[in-house]
Order: sequence, then structure tokens, then C-alpha cells
Amino acid sequence: MISHPLNDQLNDLHKLLHRLQTQDYVFRSVMLGNISMGQHIRHIIELIQCLQQGYDEGCINYENRKRDFRIETDLHFAIGCIEDCIHILILKDRPLLLIQDNDLLKSVNTSYYRELIYNSEHAIHHMALIRVALREMNLDLVSKHFGVAPATIKHQEKVCAQ
Repeated sequence: MISHPLNDQLNDLHKLLHRLQTQDYVFRSVMLGNISMGQHIRHIIELIQCLQQGYDEGCINYENRKRDFRIETDLHFAIGCIEDCIHILILKDRPLLLIQDNDLLKSVNTSYYRELIYNSEHAIHHMALIRVALREMNLDLVSKHFGVAPATIKHQEKVCAQ
């Protein structure tokens, strides 16, 4: 199933959140410009929520996300949101329209599976930043593949096997 990488990433985030204390979750990382892990988690969750909401309507607008600050400050609420996101990944593929506020292009045709891939790549980016915050706090709570793209993992394994 195409949602597999995103499902794995959400499960990795879920495991991480269960290992964190609230003060770690809201810690503002100097290395990340005083941004917290919670803010990165909120951003990941809200884009997936936009995809879920747009699925039924047939169009997605990531710029019109809710920006629920409770996700970035309430660790237990964020855990519940991650669990909700995991459950929506089983939807069937369908055509969608991606709407954006952009002078060049106001909308583009896409599909649910394509947007799952986008959300997976987006999550990887934020997970890599979360990993930086964890290092800053001297917390060793994630696997060596946390925040690393599947293609990079495959490449590294291929190089090591040679």
C-alpha cells in the first residue's frame, strides 16, 4: 500500500511522543531558531488533516489549515491526533485538486496517493529537524532511520553491502 512509508513515520512519531515529557515536547530548540518539537508535530499533523478533509470535497488547500496550537503544547492531545492520522491512510486513491495562493498557479490536478507521498516527504523533513532538537537536549529516543528518507536508507544499505 502506498501509505506505508507515511504510516511508518507516523508510528515512529507516536513512539517518540510516548517517550517524551511535556517539557521536552515544548522545549524551544536554539538550533532550530527557538522552534519546539511540538510545532513541527503540529505542522505534520495539520497537513495530513487537510488531506483528509479535502478527500471528501475533492480539493485540498494546505494553506487553510486550522493551526491548532493545542497540538504543539499538549503532548497527550498530539498523541491522539497522530492516532487519528494513522487511521485515515487507508482511503482509496482518487483525483483531487490542490488549491494554493500562488501568483503562478492557483490550482493543480493531483491525487490522494500523490498527496500521501508529499505528506511523507514533508514528515521526513520535519522529523529530521526534530532529531536535531533531540540531540540538542541529549535525548537518545529514536532509531537511526528516524527522519531519513526511505530512498536514502536503501542507498546507505547498498553502499554498506558493497
